[in-house]
This record gives sequence, C-alpha cells and structure tokens, in this order.
Amino acid sequence: MAGQSDYLPPGLPHNRAKWPEEFQLKEHYDMRAAALVRQLYDRKKSRFEISAQLEATPDSYREFFRERLNFWREQKDKGEK
Repeated sequence: MAGQSDYLPPGLPHNRAKWPEEFQLKEHYDMRAAALVRQLYDRKKSRFEISAQLEATPDSYREFFRERLNFWREQKDKGEK
C-alpha cells in the first residue's frame, strides 16, 4: 500500500488489524483530526472544543495530532478557494 499517506510506511497489509498498534493509533488520530476540522467548518465544534480535544490527547501523540489538524485545515482552506 505504498503512497497511502505521508505518515504510514509502505508495505502495510490491507487488513488494518494486522498493523502495529502505533500505526493504528496514528490513523485513528488522523481520522479524528479530519472529522474535527470538518465539524469546525460546519460550525458544529468550536476552536475551544478542538483545543480541549488536543489537550486530552496523550503527550506521545499530541504533536502528531496537532500536525494532522493543521494538515486537514490547510486541505479544507485549499478546497474553499
């Protein structure tokens, strides 16, 4: 599955249950970030709520989660121009 994302290594099996836990968690945080950004733009979530979600994220994944929030915000901004 080469080229599947910029944070997952190539060669992972199609069955996500067989992925190492680290990559399962990264995918989870990426999907969560995408959903939160979508909810922010749909005015279903506030920046305060997203900030609280970020603070509730374990330290070991907080920077990754922040990066993915910024990535999805940039993608959303590109799509609306």
